[in-house]
Amino acid sequence: MIKVVVSGVLGRMGGIVASEIDATDDLTLAGAVDVAGHEGIGSSVCGIETTDDLTSALDGADVAVDFTLPESTSAFFEACSAAGVPAITGTTGLSHQQITRAREISGSIPVLISPNMSLGVNLLFKVTEDIARALPGFDIEITEIHHNRKKDSPSGTAVKLAEAVLKARTGANVIHGRQGMVGERPAEEIGMHSLRGGDVTGEHTVIFAGEGERVELTHRAHSRRTFAMGTLRAIRFIAGKQAGFYKMSDVLGL
Repeated sequence: MIKVVVSGVLGRMGGIVASEIDATDDLTLAGAVDVAGHEGIGSSVCGIETTDDLTSALDGADVAVDFTLPESTSAFFEACSAAGVPAITGTTGLSHQQITRAREISGSIPVLISPNMSLGVNLLFKVTEDIARALPGFDIEITEIHHNRKKDSPSGTAVKLAEAVLKARTGANVIHGRQGMVGERPAEEIGMHSLRGGDVTGEHTVIFAGEGERVELTHRAHSRRTFAMGTLRAIRFIAGKQAGFYKMSDVLGL
């Protein structure tokens, strides 16, 4: 039985992950954590009393999962490092400095960072890089749409899709939207476009446009449970792993 602590358990994503953990036979919710001052602290989640004391919750845990905000994730990494507990975060919008620090911490514990825990999206990252490399003359545009409550833009998934393209397109650059008399589209330009509205869980499309043909790769998430199921697979993967910096591509064996 893998004992898991969920940080951000009172949020939408953290709550679903906790419920999915509780429904399994091989994982158990060992700690339910959220930020100090949250009105839900002290309430019960899957039979576990929520707390704002992450350090105490990590005592005896096998894996910790974070679905919070970037300003909380740094403290999450530091607490996991001090406790020697493998750390997974699906929080988006992390800064370069935060990721650099996470890589440093991965010298002592296993760390897995993914802006999107969906198994299909992580396959999309790989396929996007492969197609960008195979179609060097094609223009590339990335679009994403999410619900109207999403705070970061572009989405972390869209940013990672752009990173996948840049691995295959040396010298390319990303622009965010277009307005006015911008002139002809430069060949090295990668357009990024963010849409927000309604209750859309998440949709990402990478467009490869060439002369006389167009290839489009689209992933649609129909519910947050999609991300929770990927998170459970990541938990099972990282439990007992040696210290190191891991990605969902490692979970999928890509």
